[in-house]
Parts: sequence; structure tokens; C-alpha cells
Amino acid sequence: MPQHSELTKNNSFRVFIGSHKLAFAKVSGLGGEMEKEVYAEGGGISYPHVMPTPKTSLRSMTMERGLQTDNHVIRNIKPGVFIPWIEIIVMGVDGMPYYEFFLEEAWVTKWDVLDLDAMDGRVLIDTFEIEYVRSKRESLR
Repeated sequence: MPQHSELTKNNSFRVFIGSHKLAFAKVSGLGGEMEKEVYAEGGGISYPHVMPTPKTSLRSMTMERGLQTDNHVIRNIKPGVFIPWIEIIVMGVDGMPYYEFFLEEAWVTKWDVLDLDAMDGRVLIDTFEIEYVRSKRESLR
């Protein structure tokens, strides 16, 4: 079993949308899954079979960042925009790339801004919801 000091931290990562490096405070919804059909076969076989089926749904991820007005890439991320690929690189404690998530064929489906509140002094947060067709992950060490 790995020691606690050997586990990957989740607080240092880089996000690339196309060739543009962007800063995000939080990324959630990374993963993959297989769609399947379970069926029983006739005869003396007493266990179900699982057969992969073509995908009929997309995975959804959310990215959050402080609102900035001077970034032309962020200004163009809005619902309906197609993003060919997104790369997320998790950095190790030594500052070197440790793990990579690669998302293909993504669509921006939602864009939100944190509630405006004159009584609150928090940073205004942009939230983007993106659905993607394929994902893969790879250790970079």
C-alpha cells in the first residue's frame, strides 16, 4: 500500500483547450464508462452475459474559474461551441507533469456566473459545463 506522501495531490493542474493554456480553480466530472446490455442466454447457462453497446450519452464535466474579461478564449466559450480536445495535466509535488486526462469531441452545454451579491466580497466565478464523447487517462511517469 502506498505511503500518504506517495499519493497524488489534486491541487495543481493545467488545462489546455486546444493550444491555449487556461487557469481553472476546479475541474470535476472526469471519467469514463461503458454502456452495456445485460441478457440471459437460454439453455443450462445460469449467469447473465454483458455486451457493450454503442454510446447513446455523453459524459459531463464542470470547470470553474474566477471571472476575467481580458481572455479571448474564455469569452468564446459559450453553449454550442465545439472543442476538438481538452487536455488536463496534473502536476506532481515536484512541479513536473504526473498524470494526464485527454478529452475528445467536447461541446459547451452550459455557462453560469455565481450570483451577484452587493453584500458579499467573494470572487465572481465563471462555471462551464462541457460534455465530451471520449476520454483517456495516462500516467506521465
